[in-house]
Amino acid sequence: MRGIHLDMYRKEDGSYCLPDGIYFGLAEDIYHSDKALGSTSIKGLATKPYKWQRDRIRPKDTEREPEHLKWGRAFHCRVLEGKGEFDERYAEPPSPADYPYPAYFHNSDQIRAFLKEHGMKVSGSKAEVFARAQEIDGCPRLFDDVVSAWWDAHPKHEDVSKAQLIEIEDAVSNMARDPSLSAVMTAGSLIDGAAELSIFYTDERGIRRKARLDYAIPMTGGRPYSMVVDLKSFTTFRSGTDEEGGVRKVYDEFYDVQAGYYRDAIDAARLLAANGQVFGDCEDGFLRDFLGAPKHAFMWVWVMMRRDNGMIPVILATDIYSALINHGNDIARAALDTYHHHVTTQGADQLWTPAPKVPRLLDAQSLPSYNRGATYEQPADR
Repeated sequence: MRGIHLDMYRKEDGSYCLPDGIYFGLAEDIYHSDKALGSTSIKGLATKPYKWQRDRIRPKDTEREPEHLKWGRAFHCRVLEGKGEFDERYAEPPSPADYPYPAYFHNSDQIRAFLKEHGMKVSGSKAEVFARAQEIDGCPRLFDDVVSAWWDAHPKHEDVSKAQLIEIEDAVSNMARDPSLSAVMTAGSLIDGAAELSIFYTDERGIRRKARLDYAIPMTGGRPYSMVVDLKSFTTFRSGTDEEGGVRKVYDEFYDVQAGYYRDAIDAARLLAANGQVFGDCEDGFLRDFLGAPKHAFMWVWVMMRRDNGMIPVILATDIYSALINHGNDIARAALDTYHHHVTTQGADQLWTPAPKVPRLLDAQSLPSYNRGATYEQPADR
């Protein structure tokens, strides 16, 4: 295990190209900026490879992040990194209600009113009138300065609403009461493992691949298996039990394919660890115990928080060498075949197109028969 100077691997466009290895404590933004193939890419390659390639080489302008992704990131932080880190990143910024006028100025009108009370000139910009007000004893502070100081003290802050914060604490509380999770949780956070363990490796075809395990827990004397805890949240409009909804979400969102793809990374990590390609802070024996679990003593555990039904945690688990994960791995490998074929035949930085086909010949029976609104096609109008 050793340190690494990440800036050495930063490219001119701001992305990274990290060397193969197992990384503890790797920042999320650095992981995502590396263009090695991750599970999101595999889903795109498995379903719409031509769109995936175009989106990759013709990226859209950054759009506002969907609420569910922001919520999911905050939930991950709370459970995986602990309440201290969560409070630092998601603390509430100062509110005007907590810094009321006349102790603090919130706008130019209040500053001008203060100047008028003291018989001073009230014209000018906000900066000019505040500079004038500061000449008076007992001048209130600017609320803007309070906010600026707070942001300087919280550089990693991300904005979430009070309702979202309450939801997350409710979710954590419900998780802690679940008997299958309570043994590996303290104060609402997972323990005895490694959060967001990142793996980068190059496969037998030279394809750079990556995986980021939410929470890796090694086997111990009292638990004869290793496990990966994968946090998810979901809502569903379909009827059925919470478990049925969770199972459908695993299927619909390709979570089984993600697990199958990550299984390859876990297998690759054994060789990386043996070669000493381990970076960051890691407890002695952690990787030995985590990666050393027997083949069918390695569990994948989805903790799926149902947000539209009282923050109920749905726990789903499977052996990572089960038939279910084998099938997901088959889909992932087929997606890699698609990637390798198109990179080889059309290039990594070009638009991809399907193989040419013989034009389909149409006749009168080829077209649909539904009403498309043409008057001539309405029998009653002829």
